[in-house]
Amino acid sequence: MRSKDCRHYSRRELIEIIYELERREEKLERKLDRTRAKLKDRTVRMERAGSLAEVASVLSGLFEAADETAAMYLAGARAKAESCRGQEREDRAS
Repeated sequence: MRSKDCRHYSRRELIEIIYELERREEKLERKLDRTRAKLKDRTVRMERAGSLAEVASVLSGLFEAADETAAMYLAGARAKAESCRGQEREDRAS
């Protein structure tokens, strides 16, 4: 508001305008503080989500490797069992 615009207001009206502007400013400051807190919370959540995604990726790789190792072990165990069965059959046949 320019000084020319203020000339037609009384002193009381100007004080009321200033008071109202201060109330609005305080209200906006509180809203800004809440918004900053929400932003901080979301930022932390996003950082955690990124970290969790990385951990999930690493765990996925570990589980795949464990699955492959288990499959190889089972294949070896089955081959060994089959070999033993074949040996038993040969022993019985002899």
